[in-house]
Amino acid sequence: MALLVLGAALLWIASRMVWLDVVAFNDQSGEVRRALTGSQWQPALVAVALGALAAVAAVALVRGTGARVVGAVIALLGLATGAVLFSAVGGVDSGRVHSTVTGEEEFGRTNAGPGSTDAQAIPEWSEITEISTRPAGPALTGAGAAALLAAGAVPMIWPARRVKRDDRYVTPAARRQDRGTGESAADTGTDLWQELDEGRDPTGDPGESGSRF
Repeated sequence: MALLVLGAALLWIASRMVWLDVVAFNDQSGEVRRALTGSQWQPALVAVALGALAAVAAVALVRGTGARVVGAVIALLGLATGAVLFSAVGGVDSGRVHSTVTGEEEFGRTNAGPGSTDAQAIPEWSEITEISTRPAGPALTGAGAAALLAAGAVPMIWPARRVKRDDRYVTPAARRQDRGTGESAADTGTDLWQELDEGRDPTGDPGESGSRF
C-alpha cells in the first residue's frame, strides 16, 4: 500500500511542476513567455493520481481473487502513466503547444485582437518561437509509474488472504456442528467454560442436553 500512496503522491507533485517553457511572438504583444505545468500539458496525470488514491481503499478491503483484480487495475494505471510519459518525452508537438497556450483562458484570450488592452494575451496568430523542457516533472512521472507497477504486482503475486473466522465469536453449537461435519476444531478451555455456563456437561454426549446446575 505504501508503494501505491507513493506513486499517487509522485504523480500529483509531477502534475504541479513546470514541464515546458514556451516563448511565443505576435505583432501585438511582441514576445510572450509561458510555462506549462504537468497537469496543463498532460491532464491525464491528475486522473491517474486520483485513481491510485481510490485504489488504496480497495487494496485494504479486498482479499483473494479480488485483490489480484485490483492489482491488475493498478498495474494498468502504471502502464498508462508510462504511455503518458513516453508521449511527453518522445517529442514535443509545437502545434499542440500552440493550441494549449492560445486555447486556455489562464494563458490568454483566444479572441484578443489589435488594440486589446491585455498586453500579455496570446492570440491565435502568435508564432511559437522557442520550446524548452524541464526534466524534473517527467522524472517524477517515471518514478510514479514504476511505483504503481510495483504496487500492482504485489497483490497479483501475493494477494491478501481471507480472514479466518474467529472462534471467540462462534457459539458452542456451531463448533459442535463443525466437528460433526469433519472440520478440525480442537476443544479449548473456553469451550468447556461455555458449556458449563449453558448448564451442559462438556464430557457428555453433545446430542444430549445436560442437567442444569
